[in-house]
Amino acid sequence: MRIPDAVLKSVGFIGELTSDSGTEVYGDLHATGFFVSIPSEFPGDILDRYAFFVTAKHVASDLKDREIYFLVNKRGGGVMHLTGNGRPWFLHPTDKTADVAIISVDVDPQADIMGIMVEDFVSADDLANLQGPSSQRVGVGDEVFATGLFTPASGSSRILPIVRHGNIAMLPSEQIQTELGYADVYLVEARSIGGLSGSPVWVRPNMQMVVQHEGILKPANLVGPGKFLGLMHGHWDIKECDKNDPEIVHDRKHGVNLGIGIVVPASKIRETMYQPILVELRRELEKMLKNQSVPGMDSAKPKDKEAEQVIFTKDDFEAALKKASRKIPSSR
Repeated sequence: MRIPDAVLKSVGFIGELTSDSGTEVYGDLHATGFFVSIPSEFPGDILDRYAFFVTAKHVASDLKDREIYFLVNKRGGGVMHLTGNGRPWFLHPTDKTADVAIISVDVDPQADIMGIMVEDFVSADDLANLQGPSSQRVGVGDEVFATGLFTPASGSSRILPIVRHGNIAMLPSEQIQTELGYADVYLVEARSIGGLSGSPVWVRPNMQMVVQHEGILKPANLVGPGKFLGLMHGHWDIKECDKNDPEIVHDRKHGVNLGIGIVVPASKIRETMYQPILVELRRELEKMLKNQSVPGMDSAKPKDKEAEQVIFTKDDFEAALKKASRKIPSSR
């Protein structure tokens, strides 16, 4: 299955800075993240959309107190780095087991990136079973793919995301045990690797149509357009010595890869981006932008979904965050 360029351009690699020559940064790449674009509450006024960089919470935690950067491709060739400019990571407001972390990133107009539209997220309606199993828009067996960092061959002149295919193995109606505790997750049959933590996972739902053949109407399944399923948490492992034990202990870092990937639902990312503190922060930013009469923070063009330059300083962001925090003290 061919992967659309927009999907590949949504991905960025997360690195730990080890040296800086002024124009170039160097460091080890650790994991994957991706850009998400959400609409403004007042489109067409100051800006139409915002963009955030999303990865797994355990990735952000592992790199805590280290200087990090986000490596992306550059328009016309080459690579470039983006930074969070000292801004904080935001986690899910209520669910401690949701392996999600998002950050506002300064996006350079030369960056060759495209944000995943929040409108393309798998929704509750896509998973609803109103008229029987076949009525689900997204269901068990649908094809999935994840794209992210392959550490042995990440690329030098261009970042080269690797693509792993599989299918939805389980859409649990109850929480499943993970390293972060019992959590709301999806299970996919697709081998994950270390660098894929934080990767976007897409699903290609089946579309059932009826065709006429030799005068007989027959059902036919076609592959529908892709939708964003969620974020790759990691793979399900067991210790090799315990692989025949019926009571399996999950061990992501050291163990036998069972070929089952754990996916954080897109709904958890949506809830993180729309938590009260961030909704209020965006309102405060728009107020400041109106006063400054300049283009907006982390905006993304609605027509081509490409992220624009952030003309917003760290001090402006921190000032808006303080105002938002004072209005919603209990959400932090």
